[in-house]
Amino acid sequence: MFNKIYKKVMSKVEEFYRRVISIACEVCGVDPIMMFSCKREKYVDARNLVIMNLTMKGYTDTVISELTGLTRQAVNYVRNTFPSKYNRSWMLITYQQQISNELAKD
Repeated sequence: MFNKIYKKVMSKVEEFYRRVISIACEVCGVDPIMMFSCKREKYVDARNLVIMNLTMKGYTDTVISELTGLTRQAVNYVRNTFPSKYNRSWMLITYQQQISNELAKD
């Protein structure tokens, strides 16, 4: 019984994750595969926006880590340091607004 419920919940979590990735890639103009393997700024920013959106949705560092393939410590680092960069960047604020608007449509 617990296994069925867990699988159902995880499928919804993964579905939302794929949706956030798709929208973030479209908004930021990046490739989803490169998002998690490249260190160029536009990929890092897109990756961080994905992590922040998942965090705002209430996902734990552990769940985000499992979904993204990053370590839990890396997710925690982004969650703690990215807001200061985000607040100073008009481009990141604009990207986040577009991502939020797309997520709100459904």
